[in-house]
Amino acid sequence: MNHEIEETTAFNERNPGLVERIFAAGEVSLNYAEGPPNGPPLVLLHGLGRRWQVFLPIVPALSLRWHIFIPDLRGHGKSSHVARGYHGPQFCGDIAKLLRDRIGKPAILFGHSLGGMLAMSIASDYGDLVRALILGDNMIVGRDLRHPMYTALFAGLRDAARTGGSVEQIAKQIGSIILPVPGTSESLAIRELPGNDEPYLLAWARCVQMVDPDTYEMTLDGSSLEGWNGENVLRKIKCPTLLLQGAPQMGGLMSDSDAALAARILPHHAHVKFKNLGHALFIQQPEPVLRAVNNFLESLEVS
Repeated sequence: MNHEIEETTAFNERNPGLVERIFAAGEVSLNYAEGPPNGPPLVLLHGLGRRWQVFLPIVPALSLRWHIFIPDLRGHGKSSHVARGYHGPQFCGDIAKLLRDRIGKPAILFGHSLGGMLAMSIASDYGDLVRALILGDNMIVGRDLRHPMYTALFAGLRDAARTGGSVEQIAKQIGSIILPVPGTSESLAIRELPGNDEPYLLAWARCVQMVDPDTYEMTLDGSSLEGWNGENVLRKIKCPTLLLQGAPQMGGLMSDSDAALAARILPHHAHVKFKNLGHALFIQQPEPVLRAVNNFLESLEVS
């Protein structure tokens, strides 16, 4: 616990006023980070197995004009763990409570990966709480849940979370996970893939060290997002939406067919496809993602 407090304090030197708080969301307590009230609310939702700190590469720029809120999803970071309690509606209900009872006005949601799917569902089911959406390389059509690379990844991360150990030990285990390379017959260890250097693996390990292995297990067995119908969810979204698509050949989850489906259905949307970024997007290369996000946010301010 002391290490986490020290880590947050160190990051505050780059993010003045960024503090951690606890929100009681009924069944769970959500840990979240909050920035200074420099503008309308912008809520950032991380992906499976991560924690709020994953957004730190883009927070300094965004917090200049927006009031940032970054929760740890249930089962992640310092938020409550609930055995087998990681169904999509449960994740979404927690965030809806945070939006309604803590933030108190329609917010922009920026979700990455799992966080993007949750942002879609929240905008669909709690439209009055959402001003706009930014979807960061999340899958839209549920069949992509069986993507072989991500099946191998989540199984390896589940095992690392179960085994535990020091951050260094977990980082070594993550780096050793073997993944099929998209579009080839090759397989490589994570540490051999671009961008997965030692500092990145250590940061990833700090997330895995604090995650409930059930979050991975319920994704692997399909129960977390059971009944997901991306097309039906899209049809209920009325707010402006930005699609941020990683390159499929680099492990991006948002397929070209996903993006095309969203373009046909969403009434107000913009789409940016990054040819040289994989699924991690801003986690490894924040600058191009920030440009796209800021352009979209500026369009909302003048609309």
